[in-house]
Amino acid sequence: MEINENLLKKIKNDRFYSKVYEKYKDFNLLIDAGFIDSQVEAKDFYNLNLLTTPVGKLLQNLNNVKNPVVLLSTGGFLPIHEGHINMMELAKAHLEKLGCTVLGGYFSPSHEDYVSTKPYYSSTLGQRIIDCQNTVKNSNWLMIDTWESIYVKSYINFTSVIDRLEKYLQLHVDKRIKVAYVFGADNAYFNYCFEEDGIGICINRNTKSEDFYSAKAKIISKNCIFIENFDESFKLSSRFIRNKEDNNNNVSSKLEGNFLIRDEELLPFDNFLKVVNKDNLEKARQTFKTGLIKLYQKEFGKNVTIITREVSKQLEMANNILKDKKTISLDSYFNGTYNLSISREFDISSPQFHYNRMLSRSGLPPLEEQIKIIKSGEYTLVDDDSVSGSTLKSVKALLPKDIKINDIFLLSSLLKEKYFDVVDLRDFIVGANNSGLVTKLPNRTIVRSPYMLPYVNLSTRASIHPDSQMEFSINLWKLNLEFYKSLKVKIKLKDLNNSVYLLMKSIGFKDENTLEDICQWHLTSLLACK
Repeated sequence: MEINENLLKKIKNDRFYSKVYEKYKDFNLLIDAGFIDSQVEAKDFYNLNLLTTPVGKLLQNLNNVKNPVVLLSTGGFLPIHEGHINMMELAKAHLEKLGCTVLGGYFSPSHEDYVSTKPYYSSTLGQRIIDCQNTVKNSNWLMIDTWESIYVKSYINFTSVIDRLEKYLQLHVDKRIKVAYVFGADNAYFNYCFEEDGIGICINRNTKSEDFYSAKAKIISKNCIFIENFDESFKLSSRFIRNKEDNNNNVSSKLEGNFLIRDEELLPFDNFLKVVNKDNLEKARQTFKTGLIKLYQKEFGKNVTIITREVSKQLEMANNILKDKKTISLDSYFNGTYNLSISREFDISSPQFHYNRMLSRSGLPPLEEQIKIIKSGEYTLVDDDSVSGSTLKSVKALLPKDIKINDIFLLSSLLKEKYFDVVDLRDFIVGANNSGLVTKLPNRTIVRSPYMLPYVNLSTRASIHPDSQMEFSINLWKLNLEFYKSLKVKIKLKDLNNSVYLLMKSIGFKDENTLEDICQWHLTSLLACK
């Protein structure tokens, strides 16, 4: 590879490689240190206000700490294996002995443009990411950062991943955070990048690695750490694991059965009716609904039947059935004898496999106070639906012993058809009342996030195949943009309910920004990733 003016510019623009080149003036050494001629100017895609990286596990460990450090490792991760985990554990232990507090660690799966060139690659990006997320989902400190693989157009230098992650975490979590890069002995010369800046931790997984001992002898800097390890798990390789896989964890792309979209009609838009013509609002809502159905039909194919049901009809039928029963309602719209306004909190921009906790809906009394007013007795517990049953079990566990649940009534059970999942139409419309997933921001504020990337994982929350999430989200932002354009009235951020307002304010929008502005910014940001 010849060094020309364009290549030299890329080197000088890189936070780490610029220092290596300035010191050694040796392009071949840059190649040894991992430099690639990326066709993407990574800084153009940092977009730090786009919340793409999960930080929930960092927040759990961020309490009066000194010298906070976050670990990062990049690679194909086909798959992540015990050796990778142990490598991070070893780096963590070493830094903590030096007086640092390791808040957490990230695996960053490489971009598809790079991994797909490997002769052994037979997966997809979505499958690879969900495999990685499943591997670390029970860890209390390791996470997957999908920015490199999803939110950048093509492959980039690992130094850009480090630089962007550190800037992102300093902006959103703690300005003191430093990112330490962890890698194996096969890339020992990567430590040249950290002689003057950052932290590099090279782990020797092979006692015969000549590169490890050579690099260790040549690169002398307090920033460059070389660690030997003789744990048997470090002899594992991703290729060895691939040869042993039985592929039982593959994501199914052939769903069958019925899928329910619950239509709340104009109930989530009562605040809009003060300024928007009712007929225009209903027309816009129906157009959005039709668009969402088409997106799901395209996603699922002919083996899935999409069913829609209006809430008003559900409520009418439920009131007739339950009129003589004492009820505790968890549903936003069914008015029971007592109502428990409960939400489940998830981490924003995370896999969202599990919720963190149950809490009251925004602006309402804490759950303990809501439960206190319920008189002892026997009740029917009412909710809109239950796919896994975990919410209903958790609610029953919260109730005192003198409140007995004799029956559970699901509004969706009024359907004759069985379904494999259910979504609420309002959750896909940014700004609708009580819409979206209850999520915790990096600043710990609780907000509601619309069912779209980068905030909500559509695979775990809305049955979208992992490989389809980006395209589905782009189309949803387009539908939202058209929805607000068609209202013929400019809805502004200051007009929204507090939970959505706080989300958009946190990423830099102003009170006078319109919903059209907000939708267009998100649409442009996601289109830039393709």
